[in-house]
Formats: sequence, C-alpha cells, structure tokens
Amino acid sequence: MTLQNPRDVLTPEAITMLHVIQTTGSFAAAARQLGVVPTALTYRVRAIEDALDDLLFDRRSHRAA
Repeated sequence: MTLQNPRDVLTPEAITMLHVIQTTGSFAAAARQLGVVPTALTYRVRAIEDALDDLLFDRRSHRAA
C-alpha cells in the first residue's frame, strides 16, 4: 500500500469527521450524523492513521476513544 501525504488526507471534511467521531464516541453514531455508512468512516480513518503513521482512536472497547 502506498502511504499518502498527511496533507492529502487531512482535509476540512476529514477533520470534521474525526471531530464527530470523537464527540459521539462511536463510528456508528458519527456515520448516522454524517449520513454515511460506518465502513466509509473506518476506511477514511485508517487512511489518515496510515498517513500519520499513528493510531487516532482506541477501538478496543465499544466506544471510540
């Protein structure tokens, strides 16, 4: 997989998406609020995490922390 530049993945829409995930505490709730499917959020967050080479959310529990 080709790593993306963080500037390419950290768009204003991505920042909003990350904020909604953080405030709702859940990928599913954020997806409902944003009008997308949860897998789309997961894919976008993984792309951002890959570009930053760091995990943004702890997914070990039912809440995205």
